[in-house]
Amino acid sequence: MSKLFHRLKSLYVLDAVFQTGSFSQAAEKLFMTQSAVSQHIKQLEDDLGQLFVRQNRTVFPTEQAEALKTSLKKGFSELEHGWDQALQPMQKTLTLSVLPSFASSWLLPRLERFSTSYPDIELRLSMTEQQVDFERSNIDAGIRYGLGNYPDLITRHLMDDYLFPVANSSLFTDLTLENLKQQTLIRDNSADYFNWEGWLTLAGQPDLQPKRYLFISDGSLMIKAAIAGQGIALGRRSLVHDELQSGLLHPPFREELKSPFSYYLVMPPRSRSHPELKLFIAWLLEEIQLFERVYAQS
Repeated sequence: MSKLFHRLKSLYVLDAVFQTGSFSQAAEKLFMTQSAVSQHIKQLEDDLGQLFVRQNRTVFPTEQAEALKTSLKKGFSELEHGWDQALQPMQKTLTLSVLPSFASSWLLPRLERFSTSYPDIELRLSMTEQQVDFERSNIDAGIRYGLGNYPDLITRHLMDDYLFPVANSSLFTDLTLENLKQQTLIRDNSADYFNWEGWLTLAGQPDLQPKRYLFISDGSLMIKAAIAGQGIALGRRSLVHDELQSGLLHPPFREELKSPFSYYLVMPPRSRSHPELKLFIAWLLEEIQLFERVYAQS
């Protein structure tokens, strides 16, 4: 029998030490004693040589340990994913990581059509601004907003985005660039080149100063503030299209600033053949095509 079979638990302990950075925290994570963790590491060191340098109650992985780190992370992630799949062989599930603003403003209003087409697929959404570590989670794929540089992930471009002012349709009529000086402009924490500074430069008014700025970090809340008449917001096309269609908001100016970022679907190689994910991607691309056709005609 392979010697590796007898070292699987010790390797799992080693992976926990890598994750936590210490023997004591690994012991807490695994509900073991610190001496038990040390014993497992010693067994591995008997086979492989020194794995950690101990200095003042801190451990530092050796080059030998670093060589194992990536393989352990990937291996145990694959095992956990396979185990989850085996536990629920009849349940068709798809777990996605999605940006909260995109989920609430674009994806969720359209998901009923996906559920109607595929009622046997259980869709689970994890809404976060953070990039997911696919090797440490059961997330199948994610939708990100960025430059498309996602190393070690399969990446597919979904759609571009544009920025333009939006205002309450009944409170802000006949707006001109000149009277923006008397208005409150709502902005988020995006960089200046993709904020009011960038749009005003595009519109030929780079030095225009409004009455005041209202800062709101969340994109969807910024749009709600504009609907409530608290000022004029810069809306991303992907996040305000439905409000424009319903008449809650209107675009007082024609200039649109193209975003340097786009939406991308990202997934780890293990998800390449995921049958439910393939169906979701096909549905998503159809929805995006419909969205862009409707926008072009409006």
